[in-house]
Amino acid sequence: DGKNEKEVENVKKNENSKEDDDLKSSKKWEKADLLSFKGIIGYDGSLKGQISQAMAAILYPPHGLHTLILGPSGVGKSQLAESMYEFALESKRFTKKNPFIVFNCADYSNNPQLLISQLFGVKKGTYTGAESDRVGLIEKADGGILFLDEVHRLPPEGQEMLFLLMDKGVFRRLGEAESARHAKIFLIAATTENIDSIMLTTFVRRFPVLVNIPNLEERTLNERLDFINYFFHEESLRVNMPIKVSKGIVQALLLYDCPGNIGQLKSDIQMLCAISFLDYIRYKYDYMEVKLSYASCRLMDGFYRIRNNNKLLMDILGTNYN
Repeated sequence: DGKNEKEVENVKKNENSKEDDDLKSSKKWEKADLLSFKGIIGYDGSLKGQISQAMAAILYPPHGLHTLILGPSGVGKSQLAESMYEFALESKRFTKKNPFIVFNCADYSNNPQLLISQLFGVKKGTYTGAESDRVGLIEKADGGILFLDEVHRLPPEGQEMLFLLMDKGVFRRLGEAESARHAKIFLIAATTENIDSIMLTTFVRRFPVLVNIPNLEERTLNERLDFINYFFHEESLRVNMPIKVSKGIVQALLLYDCPGNIGQLKSDIQMLCAISFLDYIRYKYDYMEVKLSYASCRLMDGFYRIRNNNKLLMDILGTNYN
């Protein structure tokens, strides 16, 4: 009886120890969530669901789930991929020894053969110019994450080669016929296109996790204001001085059409700051000021919408921005 009681006690200790380990892991992942994704504006707002998907993709045993990020240009797909890698490090799924390789398929879209060789490597003599065996990015990413931006640029042949790797962990360099190579990668891909019309269905099916990133128009105005403040702060650090921004400019930036999304918003703010910096140099001002007179016609369209959106602006900006 004493022996049985001791065994039961040991089992309970083991169970309690496992629960403690699980709790510690849970807290560790929670901390990693804050560290990895907090830099993404909207991580606890309009992108909360997408962040949860990204976390689940990294943590799911045994090696995570390949992820395809969808969304128009300029919405932050690359930033999400980078944050997923940071989360993988902070949650201890990966270490710094596990690489994070980034490749934009659009860079070689005019030469499909060269594009495939960049990914899979090439055997000497396969084509003119292949004067030696060359390692591809897949071998360099072995054990880590390979992020393929604009993945729809990958030709059907390359997509088929890639889903064989995703299924079996095997691939061949371009020009190899017999020996199969092995690699274990976590694949994150991104595209701006409609996946049903431009990518092989058999390839898309290899991605259990599809993350849709909304465009800027679908984000809240509070988040848009956060972007505006962040980009002006970045420019302030760049020129190493405070930047005064007129109320009208802030209102216009909140309301104008921005089809290029976050990327275009950043570029438009940089242009405003560049004009302000020119006046600062030309007229020897004491500080930089971004004035409404610097606004382009497209940006002024947003300013002209203020009257119809006055209550909304007051809710976001307060009475100081009337």
